[in-house]
Amino acid sequence: MMRKRKGYPVYPLTIAQKFHFYYQNFCPKKEVLNIGTSLTIETDINWDELKKAIYKAYERNEFMRVRFASDKEGNWYQYVVDKEERDIEYVDFSDKTMEEANEIMTSWTRVPFEQIDSPMNRVVMIKTSDGFQGTYLLADHMTMDAQSLIYFMRDVIELYCYDM
Repeated sequence: MMRKRKGYPVYPLTIAQKFHFYYQNFCPKKEVLNIGTSLTIETDINWDELKKAIYKAYERNEFMRVRFASDKEGNWYQYVVDKEERDIEYVDFSDKTMEEANEIMTSWTRVPFEQIDSPMNRVVMIKTSDGFQGTYLLADHMTMDAQSLIYFMRDVIELYCYDM
């Protein structure tokens, strides 16, 4: 039985997470658990401030810092890292049509997450050719559902607006 992983206490999976791990073994496309969405507004964004807001939202939301690990017997556990240190990407789609931008973001959604000791989400700051700017969020359903996705995006918006 695993008690710690990388210095962090481990916790058992929820029933829903166990179910996801179980059926994912039978799915030909592992990205079946991916949830991808974007939130943009028609205004100029201060990218440095948005990045700060995203990092602050990561600090405030443990579900965004969950990692998974398995023991020698194949039992899965989860743990929460203290800090998210990945760089938040920026992608400028200004030179792409909206259809091309959507296809690229859809292709991001088709890539399954590495399950062991890896982040289970990806946040990208985006600018589109129609003058909208904001974020694209990709998450694994084992750590986020629709409500937590809305909560995280709302937290980012509120933190950004507060600092502006």
